[in-house]
Amino acid sequence: MESSLAPTSILIVEDEGLIALDIETHLLNLGYQIAGIAETGRLAIQRALASPPPDLILMDIRLKGDMDGIEAASEISAQVDIPIVFLTAFSDENTLNKAKLVSPFAYIRKPFDTADLHISIEIALQKHCSEKIIKQQKNWLNTVLESIGDAVVTTDNDGKITFVNRVAESITQWIKSETLGRPINDVVSLVDRDKNSIENPIFQALRTGQGEPLPEGTLLITKNQQEVPVEDSAVLILDDTQHAHGAVIVFRDVSERVAAKQQLFNHAYYDALTNLPNRSLFVDRLQHLVDLNRRYPNCQFAVLFVDLDRFKIVNDSLGHPIGDQLLIAAAKRLQKCLRPTDTVSRFGGDEFAILLEQCPDFEFVYKLADRINRELSVPYHLSNYNLFSSASIGIVQGQSQYETAEDMVRDADIAMYQAKANGKGRYAIFDDAMHTQVKRRLTLENDLRQAVSDNALTIHYQPIVSLADSAIVGFEALARWEHPEQGLISPDIFIPIAEETGLIVQLDQWVLRQACQQIKVWQDRFSAKAKLGVSVNLSSYHFSQMDVVEQVKQALADAALSAASLRLELTESTLIENTESVAQILLELKNLGIEIYIDDFGTGYSSLSYLHKYPISTLKIDRSFIHHIDSNTDQFEIVRTIIILAKALNMTAIAEGVETEEEIEAIRGLGCEYVQGYYFHRPLTCNQVTTLLENCS
Repeated sequence: MESSLAPTSILIVEDEGLIALDIETHLLNLGYQIAGIAETGRLAIQRALASPPPDLILMDIRLKGDMDGIEAASEISAQVDIPIVFLTAFSDENTLNKAKLVSPFAYIRKPFDTADLHISIEIALQKHCSEKIIKQQKNWLNTVLESIGDAVVTTDNDGKITFVNRVAESITQWIKSETLGRPINDVVSLVDRDKNSIENPIFQALRTGQGEPLPEGTLLITKNQQEVPVEDSAVLILDDTQHAHGAVIVFRDVSERVAAKQQLFNHAYYDALTNLPNRSLFVDRLQHLVDLNRRYPNCQFAVLFVDLDRFKIVNDSLGHPIGDQLLIAAAKRLQKCLRPTDTVSRFGGDEFAILLEQCPDFEFVYKLADRINRELSVPYHLSNYNLFSSASIGIVQGQSQYETAEDMVRDADIAMYQAKANGKGRYAIFDDAMHTQVKRRLTLENDLRQAVSDNALTIHYQPIVSLADSAIVGFEALARWEHPEQGLISPDIFIPIAEETGLIVQLDQWVLRQACQQIKVWQDRFSAKAKLGVSVNLSSYHFSQMDVVEQVKQALADAALSAASLRLELTESTLIENTESVAQILLELKNLGIEIYIDDFGTGYSSLSYLHKYPISTLKIDRSFIHHIDSNTDQFEIVRTIIILAKALNMTAIAEGVETEEEIEAIRGLGCEYVQGYYFHRPLTCNQVTTLLENCS
């Protein structure tokens, strides 16, 4: 088996041409590679510094020019790490002494024996390799000692310093060059709490073989007479024969730990960003009122759970520093709304909780919630940005049936989510129906998670029809969930749950794979329908996934489906809220040949800027504009405008939710090319689509 290693390359430095050629012949016969021949010292330096450098240099001492081999070797060694072997006729003591100064790896006299030359070269190479390993280990050790967080000081057997790392310099305030050779007590001077001197553990280790840990409260006196609380450990430095060559002390500055103990309460019970009470302190105060209310039911109090609306958009678009400024400003406004006896706490993220003690009546609570939203809605002026915010507020009243503070917080949180679902910027009061609804939703969420994991959902396909000839040109793939106990669950219910839980990514990927495979089956079976395409909805959550393009490519490859047969439907909010990542991803998808549709167009931002920015091919007009278009003038004008806009931008338009003949005629009159709706077909199962295509063939 041949070695995969390249032969050793050797640079020959010799001013006699015939001798150089003779050396070259010997080296080649020995299996070496010749990196070149140099006649002068300066040429030798040039060749040594070339890329790639030689593995070894055979250097004659007497050379042509103004530089001999020893000078050349010295210059080379100062710049690169290449083993040098002197091969020369000179062996006088003066020459040898000069040669020693450059630490050659061998010194061979001419005339040489080939075997001796071979042995000397191999020994030199091996010695160089060993020295490199030693240097690497030394560098590694120095790097470790300089990078660890503890101070390290070593001494000889007399307690005089031989090494200090950067951390030790920083703590003691001594510079390394000042410490070397000094007694350890000069640099690491230790005293107890009463300023009495303490024996350095180094001397304990040298005397007994093991240093005792410093007593708690030990202080190190720095060069500038500052006091630093420290902890330490000290051990002997032993060689491989277990003889001591000194000792090492490792110590650390524990000032932060001491300060942390002093600030323990503040850290445990207050939020670092806003300096408001945190959840622990809030719950502690609330539990006191809950217990009091169970003994004295007339003790009126309430909890408000406040969540800033759309705070994530601020963080994602302007960055966390601006988000933090917004949280600090919101905290100050909340405090401004409250009485001194009330408590406002930051629970984390953009969530705050308010404890209102001794409420005169609950009308007072509702008025306060309105005031909070007015205060929070005033524009914030932060770092040259004008930001607008509102809050969703959940309210729960202190009642005797509550046994724990956490139960009240839970119910206030539930009410807050109800307020957010009602449209944000408002408050909701907790009632038992909310709790029942949340429990039902949680059960449904768990069932959905299981259904997605088990691939227990199905896909229905709604045909997209050309108005020109009523021909089916494609299908939209729609996920359907037949719950084993509750029957068919509306997508309006389970899709939002999937989005909130993150299941939407897994669900959409499953729909994508299944739809690609199914449309390929229909294309192959009905050759006349080879141009049939399939539309798949893609949630905005996909655009935070690094592999979204690869997932789409893989689905197409697994189904052996042309990219031209796939359309991906996105909502307007996806484009607006993910501007940095969406443009590149959509361009990559477009370059594959995939068409990009905007679903429910007209219900979101409807901004002309993103229609130009992204590679969009089709606008799907939302069904809310199609319903009664034949009798509603405003809706008619909206649809007409969308169709004109689509044509002006070289896009097609698809009208969704068409149900009546009158709607069809109105849409046809406006020049819309494609429709989708119950007038032609409801969403169909795979078998129903197959039957439909058979009848159309």
